[in-house]
Amino acid sequence: MATNTVSLKLLIDTKGHKVLFAEAGKDFVDFVFTLLALPVGTVIRLLSKDNMVSSLGKLYDSLDTS
Repeated sequence: MATNTVSLKLLIDTKGHKVLFAEAGKDFVDFVFTLLALPVGTVIRLLSKDNMVSSLGKLYDSLDTS
């Protein structure tokens, strides 16, 4: 039985609640790029307009023709 491990190291500013530096293995980066390759329109449609980050809701409204 093969075991898969993912390596991810984070340097976090606990006071500012921000990630300052991230170091990841190739498997993790490949996984993240696979998620980013999903069609953006599909992901946006799954979110309600109230929960969209930044101006994604307005951008989707400008593209939505239905």
